[in-house]
Amino acid sequence: MHAHWIGFENRRQRMVERLAYMGIGATVLQAMAAVPRHLFVEEALRTRAYDELSLPLGLGQTISQPYTVAKMTELLLGNPPQSMRRVLEIGTGCGYQTAVLLALGLPEIYSVERLRPLHERAKQHLRAAGLLAKARTVCGDGYLGLPEVAPFDGILVTAAPTEIPLALLQQLAVGGRMVLPLDEGGRQYLWLIEKTAQGYRETCVQEANFVPLVSGRDTP
Repeated sequence: MHAHWIGFENRRQRMVERLAYMGIGATVLQAMAAVPRHLFVEEALRTRAYDELSLPLGLGQTISQPYTVAKMTELLLGNPPQSMRRVLEIGTGCGYQTAVLLALGLPEIYSVERLRPLHERAKQHLRAAGLLAKARTVCGDGYLGLPEVAPFDGILVTAAPTEIPLALLQQLAVGGRMVLPLDEGGRQYLWLIEKTAQGYRETCVQEANFVPLVSGRDTP
């Protein structure tokens, strides 16, 4: 193994230890430990990949800091972690959150990205990490979800709308969980939405900071 790979392994281990100290549980820590985050950022930023920072991806997008990825993943799974078969991610970005979901061993992970250059780059990153074959990536409008493969046991949104997209609520299975940031008059909060047979239960979790969720998609 090359020396720089050993350096990344050490940094990833320190990241996992830091996340454990911040309260993230064993299931998500194991997934975070399995994914080479440095493969999902620009080469010039790789030495910062395991720091507690969000990093630019270009096109006005960012990769969330490790704690945010871990926390959203944990909220999606529930405590104790629920068994989930089909999960939808809105906002593939660089593909890192997708990779963490895949590392959990969930059978079906779908991810939608509206910006074609990011969609293509995410596929390259997932390929480099040996995960592309397991991912179902789509270039499309995240506001619309993927009705043709709904319902989903979990939906995770990595950009902030001003209100919960109705299509995503409709595509959530009964017993399912959705995690998303909402922009409420310039301040963002992370929400957990749980769908029951009687309706929806909404829990405000913490403040958040995400790029806006934009409707539409790039033309091919």
